[in-house]
Amino acid sequence: MASVVSGYLAVIAALVFTFLAPGLIGYRFFNLKVYEVWAFVPVFSVLVSVGMVYYLSLALGYSYWTILLGFLILTSLYTLVVYKKGEPLKPKDLLRLFQIKKSTLLLFGGVFLISLAVLCVSVWRGNEYGIVMTGSNWQDTPFHYEIIESINQGNFPPQTPNYIGTPLTYHYFVDFHTAIVEKMYGYLPMLLPVLNAVFIGIFAVAVYALARFYGRWAAIIAVVLGVFGWGLSYVGLFSAFFSGTFSPYQNYIYQFGDLFGLPSMFDNLLQQRPLLMGLPVFALVLALLRDMSSQNRLLLAGILTGLVFPFHNVAFFCCYVAFAVVVILNIRKLNRGYLYFLLPSVLALPFIFAGGPPISISFSSAFIAEFAHNPFIYYFLNLGIPFILALVSFVKPGYAYLKLTFLVLVLIPNILIMTPWVWDMYKFFMFAWIPIVVLSGILLSKVLSKTSRVVVLTVVLLSVITSASVIVYNVNTDFSAVSWSEYQLGMWVRDNTPEGSVFLTYYSIQCPPSMVGGRLRVSSYVYWPYGHGEPLGEVQAREKAINEAYTGSESQLAATVQHYQVNYVYVGGDEQQNYPGCVARLDAVDWLTQVYSENERYIYEVTDLNGLHSDT
Repeated sequence: MASVVSGYLAVIAALVFTFLAPGLIGYRFFNLKVYEVWAFVPVFSVLVSVGMVYYLSLALGYSYWTILLGFLILTSLYTLVVYKKGEPLKPKDLLRLFQIKKSTLLLFGGVFLISLAVLCVSVWRGNEYGIVMTGSNWQDTPFHYEIIESINQGNFPPQTPNYIGTPLTYHYFVDFHTAIVEKMYGYLPMLLPVLNAVFIGIFAVAVYALARFYGRWAAIIAVVLGVFGWGLSYVGLFSAFFSGTFSPYQNYIYQFGDLFGLPSMFDNLLQQRPLLMGLPVFALVLALLRDMSSQNRLLLAGILTGLVFPFHNVAFFCCYVAFAVVVILNIRKLNRGYLYFLLPSVLALPFIFAGGPPISISFSSAFIAEFAHNPFIYYFLNLGIPFILALVSFVKPGYAYLKLTFLVLVLIPNILIMTPWVWDMYKFFMFAWIPIVVLSGILLSKVLSKTSRVVVLTVVLLSVITSASVIVYNVNTDFSAVSWSEYQLGMWVRDNTPEGSVFLTYYSIQCPPSMVGGRLRVSSYVYWPYGHGEPLGEVQAREKAINEAYTGSESQLAATVQHYQVNYVYVGGDEQQNYPGCVARLDAVDWLTQVYSENERYIYEVTDLNGLHSDT
């Protein structure tokens, strides 16, 4: 209740109720080992709290008070559990729950601190020129900011903030979680890198929970490889160092469409926000499905699978792949108990049938043809030593569940197309990486018990150097997100334009009225709407309409404004670079009023929108 009068306390309350409260209520209703509880509490809490706020907001509207109501409901549930069954965390339970060895605690803390340090340097860091969004985050992170800020500026239920007029079918609930926490404070854009680091830490704990069953050292090695491991693309980094040609701008280890074309796990964790929830859920579901004799664990695995769909729909599919694998392996013991997984997983149905992009699955080798070319070389180079170790583990029997899941997930992108853009099939390799590193951890832990630690340490180091290259790239580049004048304009937009206003802008990646201001715009970087299911022809048609609006006749501008219900026309650096002379053309339009003019950046208001739409 004190959070009502303090923004800082409100953020703390939001963190408690979205990362801890539901999990602390629910953990003892399921048969979990201590190390599984560590992963369950934050994963379950995020899934439940965000889903609760979503449905409350559909009924009551999205607001600070709706979020607070959700927190009060969780408080009531906690109180009811205490009344019925006693304190969920008695002192002895608390001690047992947090009996973590120092080395394990150091491992989790190291993952979090390294991730936080990299993200705080590369995302929303101010310098003398403006705000930096650099390294891996220069491209996709602006899209996530637009979702977060538009939701908190009245875009709920959300339409796509940078492709106006279409419902937001993207799996955006990780961004919705960030919006919920930020809403309790007001405006807090520097929250995103902190939350990303927390989610990376949760992923590490989830991998540990999966691998710990096979031994503590197997779990530790799996976590290191899971977060920081990858392939051999660091060869290019060493080559540049030795030749004296190294530059963090030029020697980035990821080569889209080329030989080292799979971005590493840590690279993805720094920027692909849906994966931040999809991966931990998948790891935890893998751990739960290991014991198919427990209906209680099957039930929880089904609940997690059903709830993860709006956070990451590929994770939802991969959980079903894992379930199919265990059904095949236990086909002789098949019984009705498997319904305990299937029934709660229907929690995803409201989102599946909520008008999202059409689901299509087709047999195709397009990923190989366009990206992998020679799969035997491509996958060995990109997935590196852990991939080789996972294959070596097939020499001896055992761990069939992990092995078959790994093989199926690696096979899927080579024979199926399930995404609008072929490239997005690469995300299946991110999920295949989890059984890969667990199998590697098991194998290396056995080597560790039989030979010198130097061998294992060397193998691990040769598997994680790629992430050193990723860190160098993120820390030493300084791409600009918005200049200080653009930031000032974005804040003006927040304060002086109505929520839900539509801006006509260039179809760029960064756009201050939306990324800072939280307003909607007609279109954006082509691969955002195209990758999320919008037909490429329609995306290009919007681009053509925008070009004509800025460069053509007044009637062409009027047609675009009318068709997309535009309230404001923006002219910034991208617009002036791509449409020379557009300021003079817009100044000559009598139904546009210039309402902002600072530092060669302009905003024009459509002053008679209804009249224009009826007369045009």
